[in-house]
Amino acid sequence: MKLSSKLSALGAMMVLTTAFAAADTISLGSYGASNGNGGSAPATLPDNTPVTYGASQTYNIGSGSAWAPAAGTNSSWVSFDPNSGPTGGNVDPNGTYTYTTTFSALGTEVYHGFLTVLADDTTDVWLNGTLIIPEGVIGSDAHCADGPPTCVMQYTFNLSNINLLAGTNTLTFNVLQTGLVYQGLDFSGELTTVPEPGTLLLLGTGLMGSAGALMRRMKAAATK
Repeated sequence: MKLSSKLSALGAMMVLTTAFAAADTISLGSYGASNGNGGSAPATLPDNTPVTYGASQTYNIGSGSAWAPAAGTNSSWVSFDPNSGPTGGNVDPNGTYTYTTTFSALGTEVYHGFLTVLADDTTDVWLNGTLIIPEGVIGSDAHCADGPPTCVMQYTFNLSNINLLAGTNTLTFNVLQTGLVYQGLDFSGELTTVPEPGTLLLLGTGLMGSAGALMRRMKAAATK
């Protein structure tokens, strides 16, 4: 292989390496501060903190046969009530139950990804105080919402052009309970930065220019 070809290949490899190194991938998943009745810790913990309810810790609860299983291997159904859900015996009153969790991000690029949500009866999702997923429709079903998110079918929402804060970011879930009995929340997802094409082009051009200058100096040295 000619020297120029080797340098070009090296430059291309440096562009790809830099692009991947600059990416920031955040794994999202719900899990409680403690295990509840019938619940278990996620197989792998995501990059965020445990879900909390107000100032109270939350518990992992079981989905039983009435709810869909947890959305991912890094998530669990959670509730402030360890005896809530199909595997518990408590009846949680109607109302709105607000859960929060935090995660860290570089916040220097635009993020893209997805979030899969399950809730009984339903929930909305807020990111740093901005609504990103509206609540589902509460219909005639007293057990779970008729519209997404529901507790019997996983709903995945594609997220694009998400701007995160550099440092701590907050996800808030307002779980709406209207049919008594069970109450809980589960979510799993991922957010990843995508380097801007213009940035990569400038980076690649700079590296190719440096490789060309190095090649010319090496040729000049060889002819002396």
